[in-house]
Amino acid sequence: MLHALLVLAGYAAAVFGGGAVVEAALARLLRPEDRAAIDGFRGRGLAQGGRIIGWLERFLVLTFLLADSHAAIGLVLAAKGVIRFGEIKEARDQKVAEYVLIGTMLSLAWAVLVGSAVRWLS
Repeated sequence: MLHALLVLAGYAAAVFGGGAVVEAALARLLRPEDRAAIDGFRGRGLAQGGRIIGWLERFLVLTFLLADSHAAIGLVLAAKGVIRFGEIKEARDQKVAEYVLIGTMLSLAWAVLVGSAVRWLS
């Protein structure tokens, strides 16, 4: 029972807590003059698209980490890279490309950190 609660808490921390961590970190990186480029990029997608992608990404990474399927984590990252490549390439603004890459790496790192903590505590 304790193990199940720990895993459930890990999912909540990874998926939803990770969103808050990534958003806070990205907000600290943005200068006021960067805001227009980022808002323009985000405005081209679904209203909550980036948030939902982050939730799914962290959910899958944590699931694969807990299942000891580390290679599958690479597949998640590769798939996201392939999908986002066109957006980043067409961004014409290095700020947007860096914003996406930093967000992705923070999200992945958070999920791995939480997953490692859950495995260590189990």
